[in-house]
Formats: sequence, C-alpha cells, structure tokens
Amino acid sequence: MFVEHSLKHFHPSLNIGVEDIRNVWILGDPPVRLPVSLHRGLLAYRLPGSRKRISYRTLKKGLIKKKIIIRQPVPILPF
Repeated sequence: MFVEHSLKHFHPSLNIGVEDIRNVWILGDPPVRLPVSLHRGLLAYRLPGSRKRISYRTLKKGLIKKKIIIRQPVPILPF
C-alpha cells in the first residue's frame, strides 16, 4: 500500500515541491516533508539536518506550476 501526495508547485533551484502551505516537500531520494515554523511572525520551513530556514516569501518567488506525485509506502505493523 502507498500514500500519494500531489504536489501542485515546484521550485527548481531549491528542488522543493509544494502541496499546500502546510505540506512542503524537499524532493530527494526519499522525499522528506519539511517542518513548518514561525520565525519573527513569518512562515518558514526548516531544512532537515541543518539550522537553515527557508521563508515562504523566498519560496514563493521562484515557484512554477508543475504537477508531481509522490508515492510513499505505508508502514505495516508486525502483528
């Protein structure tokens, strides 16, 4: 079984896809969902494994419309 996420926008230089304002994915192998936070009253996304933040404003500047579908396996419980 798989869970499908449909990304509507894509930022080519950052390699980030946007499903909606709360679900932003960095497209790697495997794709990783970026945690959302507020920094000084502005929406920001944290990159995993670093202290770097990407603000929504910065992300919004380079977005293009592109439909991408991410399929992730559902973990099956052993019992």
